[in-house]
Amino acid sequence: MEERNLELDDDGKIKLKKGGAFPDEESEEEDDLLIEVPDFDQFRAEDGRVGMSEEELAAKAAERETAAAAKKEESAKLLREADELFDSGDLPGAGEKYLDSAAANAADWRPWFGVVRVQTKDLTDFSEIYECEHAYERALRRMSKEDRAALAEKYLPSMEGEIARAEKEAAEFAEKDKAEREAVRPGLEKEAHDRTVLAIVFVALFAAFAVAGGVLASFISAVRGMGILIPAIVCIAAAVVLLFFAAWAVKKFISARLALAKNARAGTTRSGKKAAELSEYAELVRSVADDFKK
Repeated sequence: MEERNLELDDDGKIKLKKGGAFPDEESEEEDDLLIEVPDFDQFRAEDGRVGMSEEELAAKAAERETAAAAKKEESAKLLREADELFDSGDLPGAGEKYLDSAAANAADWRPWFGVVRVQTKDLTDFSEIYECEHAYERALRRMSKEDRAALAEKYLPSMEGEIARAEKEAAEFAEKDKAEREAVRPGLEKEAHDRTVLAIVFVALFAAFAVAGGVLASFISAVRGMGILIPAIVCIAAAVVLLFFAAWAVKKFISARLALAKNARAGTTRSGKKAAELSEYAELVRSVADDFKK
């Protein structure tokens, strides 16, 4: 269900400055929103209220109150319909109704919480709670302490059970991860040892032939005949060939050592990754439960 952006955040304060007069002191709140409004008489003139009697002004105020009450009534009606759809199992339909109810009366926390209920299957599956993060925050911000306490009484037992389940499964997968790593470690250690020996042998051979070829090459001009030239060429050619084998052996040595180092770290197997996911999920549910305890 796609969450709609129905309103701006209402954090911070709004301060009205009458007649454009600004105070000498600066606001201590960085989030304060400063709005300049005209004097009351000017405001009435712009609104077409000059010359209106008190009865007419009262009638306009009553119209506004009636319109606001109608919107609240419509929101409550949509909320009831959403609850019925939710109870019948129509989660997508309920989600749309909850959003419509919130659009009609954004100050009511219940439609926002309805969106959260839909996305989390009545707070039993929190894997998609980030999809309704804004609705969740708005619901918490608008509900009273009494409402939050009532929700805590209803949902905390199931949430704590979900936390316990996730932690238990995480511990089980962590044990599997440890066992799986220990089972393959001897083979990795042997391979790392063999690759180390192989790398040392090829590097030593390369170094020996390279040094020999260099030394023999330095005497080529001093000795007549092919007695120095041929051995020098052979040693240099062997050094070139051994260079490729030495590079291959060193690469295998590094790969074996990295595999052994990875095996020593917890959470590197499939079971270990599953354990990490379950632990993260348990922490997520715990953070939600803590919000209801405040």
